[in-house]
Amino acid sequence: MAKIISSLCILLGAYALIVFIDVFQGNYMFQSFYNLKQYFVIARGEDYFLIVLFALLFVTVSIFPVLKKQ
Repeated sequence: MAKIISSLCILLGAYALIVFIDVFQGNYMFQSFYNLKQYFVIARGEDYFLIVLFALLFVTVSIFPVLKKQ
């Protein structure tokens, strides 16, 4: 369980860093949410493939080892 929480904290920290960089560059704080939404609107097949691949790798690395221990 602690490994899942630490992995989610890393993802949350990465997104917070992206938001901070957007604000530092002079964009609005919630513009990064809009940019993320736009990415999914204009994404093509290979973009979805990379998103699914990342999600599968994240699940494999962080969640499955915890489930195997239980």
